[in-house]
Amino acid sequence: MDSAQMIRSQPSVFDAAVQEELLGRLQKLRRVSLENGNTSDFARFVAEVDAALKKFEEGTYGICEECHETMNVETMLADPLARICLDELTGKQRSALEDDLQFAAQIQRGLLPARDIRHGRWHVDHVYEPVQLISGDYCDVIVEGGDLYFILGDVSGHGMAASLLMSNLHAIFHSLVPLKLDLPELMTRANRLLMRSSLANQFATLVVGKASADGQVETVNAGHLPPLLIKNHVKGELDLSGLPLGMFNDAEFASQKVNLHDGDSLLLYTDGVTEAINSNGEEFGSARLCESINGFDFAHPRDLIARCVGELTSFRGAAERHDDLTMLALRFG
Repeated sequence: MDSAQMIRSQPSVFDAAVQEELLGRLQKLRRVSLENGNTSDFARFVAEVDAALKKFEEGTYGICEECHETMNVETMLADPLARICLDELTGKQRSALEDDLQFAAQIQRGLLPARDIRHGRWHVDHVYEPVQLISGDYCDVIVEGGDLYFILGDVSGHGMAASLLMSNLHAIFHSLVPLKLDLPELMTRANRLLMRSSLANQFATLVVGKASADGQVETVNAGHLPPLLIKNHVKGELDLSGLPLGMFNDAEFASQKVNLHDGDSLLLYTDGVTEAINSNGEEFGSARLCESINGFDFAHPRDLIARCVGELTSFRGAAERHDDLTMLALRFG
């Protein structure tokens, strides 16, 4: 059985989620149409959504109208109304898509925190290197009163769909942080908001932390790689972890606290670091990451990141990158 037949014969959670998304769009379009008059544009959009829903009834949703093969899942996630594969686009359509991607990349860069942030006795820096134009990694720093919130994570999927989910997370946390909620409650609300605004197969792993003026750091880990703590020149992982965001509506989150003193640092990273592969097929791994900073005293978060990236680059050699690379470091004192 080919993949197209499989999609037609085995309705999936993905299918149900997309249908729900399309029905939601249809309701909104009809409501706006009634409020603003049934213009030709509204009628056209309603017709496109109706046509996509009819394809589910016929068992042909996700099948390219040109080549008749199953379309890429990312294409359908990014645009549930897509009717043809990217390979079947005309030159004009492909150019328009490339312009959209360039614009999306520009918007995404604008959402990144500033480099070399100084807040009280905290010093923060980051590196953000997408493997393609747009990224599914999320890196953020939010100053609220005397506290400094930091977030680093990785959303499911790749390409435009992942980029949109990353932007959604950015909006969610920037709306919730000013409420000054306890960190577990902040995560609970963020999880519910993400559940309401994303498809069923979309989720995010991330670490959210709050650095206080006295050096205390509180973190919640939602299924992400454990942050690396460098305290009194000794390295260790903050290994408390919970469920990713966007998987279960009633998920609960726990936090852990640690006190940092002058010269102590915290390093967060995505799996584009530890899962980087060299020409022999070996992964860089967390052990090599720890080893890369042995015997060094880093006066600035930038130096800590540069050391890690340098060791990673040397390890990878001429091997091609396959994932986004994002790191965020904080230093107290």
